[in-house]
Amino acid sequence: MPDPLHGPPPPQGSSSRSRLDSWKDIADYLRRAERTVKRWETERALPIHRLPGGGHASVYAFTDELDAWLLSEKPKATVSSPDISPHSTNDSPDTIPVPAPSPSPPPLSRPTWHIVALASVIGALILAGVYFFDLRTSSAYSTSLLHSLLRRTNSNFSDSSNPEKKLAHDLYLRGRFEWDKRTPESLNRALDYFTQSIVHDPSDAQSYVGLADTYVLLREYALMPENEAYDRAISADRKAIELDDSLPEAHRSLAFAVVWGKWDYASGQKEFERAIQLNPNDSVTHLWFANSFAAPGWFPFCLHEMDRAQELDPASHAILADKGLMLFLSGKTNPGLDLVKQVEQTAPTFLSPHRYLANMYSHLHDYPKFLAESDIAADLSHDDVLKATTAAARAGFQRDGELGLFHELYLAQKKFYSEGKLPATFLARTCARMGKRDEALRLLREDYEKHSAVFLMIREDFDLRLLQDEPEYQDLLAPVNPPPPGTVSR
Repeated sequence: MPDPLHGPPPPQGSSSRSRLDSWKDIADYLRRAERTVKRWETERALPIHRLPGGGHASVYAFTDELDAWLLSEKPKATVSSPDISPHSTNDSPDTIPVPAPSPSPPPLSRPTWHIVALASVIGALILAGVYFFDLRTSSAYSTSLLHSLLRRTNSNFSDSSNPEKKLAHDLYLRGRFEWDKRTPESLNRALDYFTQSIVHDPSDAQSYVGLADTYVLLREYALMPENEAYDRAISADRKAIELDDSLPEAHRSLAFAVVWGKWDYASGQKEFERAIQLNPNDSVTHLWFANSFAAPGWFPFCLHEMDRAQELDPASHAILADKGLMLFLSGKTNPGLDLVKQVEQTAPTFLSPHRYLANMYSHLHDYPKFLAESDIAADLSHDDVLKATTAAARAGFQRDGELGLFHELYLAQKKFYSEGKLPATFLARTCARMGKRDEALRLLREDYEKHSAVFLMIREDFDLRLLQDEPEYQDLLAPVNPPPPGTVSR
């Protein structure tokens, strides 16, 4: 859930990508001549970026975008061998090089997967009667993932003679296992597994959904910029729906991404309702529906969706932590705080509770706990900006209490904001706490005009609510408040 109090990590880029800064570097990476890659940009929408004011020659590209483009081009062209020499002169415009997948262990045998499927079913039945499972040792999939895995497993058995599909299936399952851990390291491994799965079976819709779901979490648990993550997720989801419109996971993932990435509530609600119609027992759909529409007028509806998600997957610490935050935001302060603390105690290395508690404690003026939780969140997310701003806030607090804390926090955040490492909305929150209303409104306007995903925290953030009597704040809020809840199919 995008944390409306503490917010996602600053847009510093992702460890999963590299940048190429010239036509020559791009051509070398694709193992083609410069004239060919320039033609591909014009004729095939090769993802090339240009520096502002830099002219036609000032180009750059990201390797992960090029890889994704290559994968999307594979069904359209004759694919060259992944072992082409870097010095190859083969410049046929219809020959697209595909990067070789990383080595991976061979898929498990068919009898083993039958055992895995049976064990998953038994585990789901056990979890149905348990409220707080031992989350530190549990690796059970959520109900929605179980439904997805069994569907894929049965499909895979029916086509067991195809080694490429079997390998793709195995890679997909490994990706889901890593995705469910929700750590920066596991999410980057999941991204690699899903990409490899698509290389081996580009017609498999669920691998594209896995890719989209990973982008959605990378902007929350790692350092991928929000808007970039949502754009990539939307592209992958639309490819999945093109391949299989009956896939509920594709519709729920697309719904989440269009709300947060495009501020499109009408399309988001439509896609969530479609996902629920296809599979009413997908816990992630109910969770993401609640998180996407969380706003003062929607809290009763969203808490109902959270309850439904919890019923379907009572052991999910992600669901319990997000429910606790929503209770807190809706005015149920003590129940929300207690639930998030309970998740933190049960799953101490899970990032979300530490972020949520840091901001809860800040709102409650319990600054020692705010600083302690911020430090843990910075360590778990490898967020150097958060670590530095927390250190500055601690120094100010030790010197001059609350006043010193916000003064030093403001100076540190302003420095990172000026360097492009901190969204304007985060600095606006601190300004609001310090009574710097004009500066806070100017910063919010900046992120609004950028259509930044982090700006949506304006809907429910306690600090920004301090500006609610300002006409400009109300003007900014109006376009990002979802319409009143409609009738949702059940």
